[in-house]
Amino acid sequence: MNELILAFLGDCVGSPGRAAVGGAVRQLRSSITPTIIVVNGENSRNGSGISPDNYRELRRTGAPPPGPPMRMGADAITLGDHCYKDRAIVPFLHDPEEPIARPANLSLSAPGKRLIRLNNPSPAVTAGCVPIYVVTVLGRIFMPMAADSPFDAVDRELSAIQEPDAIVLVEIHAEATSEKQAMAWHCLERWSAPTRARVVAVVGTHTHVQTADARILEHSLATITDAGMCGPHNGVIGRDARATVEAMTVQSPTPLDVAAGDVRARGVRIRIDTDTRSPLSIETLNVPVESP
Repeated sequence: MNELILAFLGDCVGSPGRAAVGGAVRQLRSSITPTIIVVNGENSRNGSGISPDNYRELRRTGAPPPGPPMRMGADAITLGDHCYKDRAIVPFLHDPEEPIARPANLSLSAPGKRLIRLNNPSPAVTAGCVPIYVVTVLGRIFMPMAADSPFDAVDRELSAIQEPDAIVLVEIHAEATSEKQAMAWHCLERWSAPTRARVVAVVGTHTHVQTADARILEHSLATITDAGMCGPHNGVIGRDARATVEAMTVQSPTPLDVAAGDVRARGVRIRIDTDTRSPLSIETLNVPVESP
C-alpha cells in the first residue's frame, strides 16, 4: 500500500497565527512527517486577508529541525471571503507557480486561479507522483461575500481535471454547519468514482472553532465540519476578548485587535491510500506553540 499523509491547518489569525503555523509545521514535519501541509491563510494579515509577506512567511517559516533535509513551510495556502483585502496578493493568485488560490465560486471574472495542483514528492509513494488538487469554495448561508453555488463550482472545477488518478481536497469556507456537511455528502455521491478525479476529503473552515465530528463517510471520504484556527485561543475566535464583549454589549464600533496567549495550531491529519484513493483515517490536530 502506498500512503499519502495530508495535514490541513485551519484559519491562520494574525501574527500569532503565523507563529502557530511556523511552530506546528516544524513539529509536524519532525514527528508525523506529513507529505502535504495545507494552511488557510485567510486571516493572516492582522486578522483579515493576506499580504505577500504573510504568504512568503507561511510558505517558508521555521528553522529546519535536526535530521534529513525537509520542506519548510506550508505546501499550499487557501483563502476565503477576505481573499482580496490586500490587493497586493493578486499577482500571486494569478501566478501558476504559486500554490495559492482564491475561492472557486466567485465570479469567473474575479482575479486569480481557482485550483491548486501539487505533486506528491514523498519517497514513501513508490508508485510515483500522485496528482493532488486543492479547491476552496465559499458557503452562501450567513456569509457576507456574495458567491455562486459552491456545489456547482466544485462540479465545474473537478470536471475540468484531466488526470483520472487525481485526488482532491475540497475546503468549504462557510458559516453554516449544514452547508458544510451537505458539501461532504455531495462530493461523496458525485466524486467517488474510480475512473476520474476523486475527492478524498472535505474540510470546513471559517468559524475558527474546531468541531468534534471528524469522520469517514461510507469508508470513502474524510470530513470535518470545521478544522479550527491557528492563533491565540485566549480570546474570542482569535480576537481580544474584552474588546469583543464590549462591541457586543455596547453595540458601538470597537477595534477588535488580535488576541494574545494560548497560541496553538488546530486542524486535521488525514492518511490516504493512494492505490485506492481512499482515506484510511482522519484525526484532529491541536499543536501548542510558544507565544510570539
